[in-house]
Amino acid sequence: MKREKDLNFSVPASIQILFNNQKLEIMKILCLLNALSTQNNKQRKVEELLFYYSLVNFDLIDLFNSVPENNDKFPPSPNQYFRFQTKINEILILMSHFQFIEIRGKLSDKQENLKVKLLIQGKKFYEDNSSDYLNSLFEEYVKLYKTIAYTTENVKKVKEGTN
Repeated sequence: MKREKDLNFSVPASIQILFNNQKLEIMKILCLLNALSTQNNKQRKVEELLFYYSLVNFDLIDLFNSVPENNDKFPPSPNQYFRFQTKINEILILMSHFQFIEIRGKLSDKQENLKVKLLIQGKKFYEDNSSDYLNSLFEEYVKLYKTIAYTTENVKKVKEGTN
């Protein structure tokens, strides 16, 4: 515990917020859930949320492009996907506590098999706090959902980081 406190004090707050901003992550996930609900308001597997979130927010979309958009960039890496996978549970629990989502599953279920459903309060909170940034992110999610299917082989491609 003391070591954790020491680490928090050694990094400036502005840097901590940049890399560990749960409020922003909650809004991005609410944005994604709202975008997916335009097709239907069914329950979504956590793995599906990870898949679409990672494609947009970690530039893993390049894994599905035959020609990368920018040749100067490093090849896409699944590292951020796996890092976010470890953080999403905490974010989803907070979202459930705020009654933005409902989590369905058993404690014995694997994380990727848990299901999440957007609740009316989550939809309203997102709409009340929407911004130009979130609107453009919403459009990216909708476009992506229509062009890249959530399938086992596409998830595998993201996890392996291969074209």
